[in-house]
Amino acid sequence: MLMTLPDDAKASNPASVLPARLHLDWAFPLVLAVWVVASRIPYLNDFDYLGKDGPLYIRSLALDAHYDVPMPGNIGYVLLGKLASLFVPDPVTAFLAVNIVLTVLGIVFCYFFSTLIVPRSLAAALSFALSCNAIVWYHGGIIASYPVWLAVLPAIGWFGVRYKRGRRFGDLIGTSVALGVGMILRPDLLFFGAPLWFGCLAQGRATWRHWLIGGSIVALACACWFFGTARVLGGVDVYLERVKAKHEYDKTGFSLFARGMVEGLMRNGVKYVLFLAWGASIALIPFGWGVGRELLAWRARWRGLLLALLWVGPSLYFSFVIFAGNAGLIFPLLPLLYLAAARGFQELLGRRESWRAIAAMLLLGVASLAQFVGTPLRTVKNQRDVILNVMFLRYSGAGITGRYNFNLDDYGVSPSLASVSRQMRAPEAITAKDMSRRQ
Repeated sequence: MLMTLPDDAKASNPASVLPARLHLDWAFPLVLAVWVVASRIPYLNDFDYLGKDGPLYIRSLALDAHYDVPMPGNIGYVLLGKLASLFVPDPVTAFLAVNIVLTVLGIVFCYFFSTLIVPRSLAAALSFALSCNAIVWYHGGIIASYPVWLAVLPAIGWFGVRYKRGRRFGDLIGTSVALGVGMILRPDLLFFGAPLWFGCLAQGRATWRHWLIGGSIVALACACWFFGTARVLGGVDVYLERVKAKHEYDKTGFSLFARGMVEGLMRNGVKYVLFLAWGASIALIPFGWGVGRELLAWRARWRGLLLALLWVGPSLYFSFVIFAGNAGLIFPLLPLLYLAAARGFQELLGRRESWRAIAAMLLLGVASLAQFVGTPLRTVKNQRDVILNVMFLRYSGAGITGRYNFNLDDYGVSPSLASVSRQMRAPEAITAKDMSRRQ
């Protein structure tokens, strides 16, 4: 959130730092990158079913008519997996290596973006805490393309906010290329990332020439993923039909329009908030404080608040109104959540004593680390155990090493909001028939 600074702070952006301090801009990202790689390596595995779409991604490496990645296709992510498989023989490990690299990029760009708002040391601390988030860490051990959002949105934001402040041509190219590459990796970034890109250029009062150049880069990227995926599937008409079918499936099965207010909006919203709470519960209080302080000063901060809304608004709309079935849907919000939490700690603990906010964010990261490493799976005796494992505890080191890939229906547990609430209060036993479904 919080993408504005007082006018006298604009001189502190990375383009004008003193040479003697430039080493900090690279020392912190290097340490963060080493940490992310070292922390994920112990959880590398060769179990393709750990992510529900894992087998689909592996089969799609052939890039033939059997290409079956969830639409709109994520062609760039599959190509990265194919590239990684040239160096890593096992396709599962190859995709996990891609996710680790994407996580590194996400944490590094989160650091760079945060330096536009808070001191470098605090930016490094909040980026460390983000890397320890249980949901983020978990996605380094399964085949799923959600880390693309984590890598791309902070990159669009970093280049975009710099462009807004200085209208430098290099930042225009940077934010446009970030969006373009992101769309090739995950085409839904046309919906999730383009509003932020547009807002940065609009607030930077881009010239018609800059709009033309930036728009051309984005259009070229759109053409690459659209016609590239269509060629693999056998034609544009086939591709459009597959995309429509996927949209109708999500809309019919999970959306507000099909399920109504309770089973649609309420169920999606509750799932999203629970995923968020499991991954970042300790950060929610300072996050709320930081956001509240910004909203109180909305007259001076409205441009930054608008960019924050353009950053998270599309993903929140999709998650609440259409589909909130996967924990990875919280990824677009997380960089802003941890940045707002850092600002909240600054307000709560004192700006002049910046070490306190830094220590608080580091402790938050250590607590998240302990949560991921130390959380066990529950022995299944009743439906409450199933719900806890599926909704929360699977997003842990034990979930990866234990190869936990079950869902509620594998145990015959209803996913309806009313049923889940009832089972949490008064759980029913798992029958032998229900246990047999997961064999």
